[in-house]
Amino acid sequence: MTLHRTLTRWTVAAILAMAAFACGPAAAEDFEIVVHHAEINDVRISPKVGDTLTFVNEAGIAHNLYVTYPDGTSVTLDTQPPGTRRSVTLTQSGPAVVRCWIHPIIRMDVTVGPAAE
Repeated sequence: MTLHRTLTRWTVAAILAMAAFACGPAAAEDFEIVVHHAEINDVRISPKVGDTLTFVNEAGIAHNLYVTYPDGTSVTLDTQPPGTRRSVTLTQSGPAVVRCWIHPIIRMDVTVGPAAE
């Protein structure tokens, strides 16, 4: 094999690697959601698997939010004192429900789309 062919193959491989890196998966988004006294602000978001929901507790009371996925799996964000933030990365697509263990009146329905490509 000649030096020219070796360099050409290396150049093609490098270009393909750079193209794959540039066109790789879309960056995950972080959606900030404010929790007031006993309600979640009106949220109209379209998150995807891999995105993060960050809950900001602006209430004067603690909350303990959790996410329930279509298969029944729940992920808790633990106790969230006033003025704190808690985040969860979404792992399943489909309809998900966010609730508070302490205040069952708090509810947010969200549809999680498949991971961005």
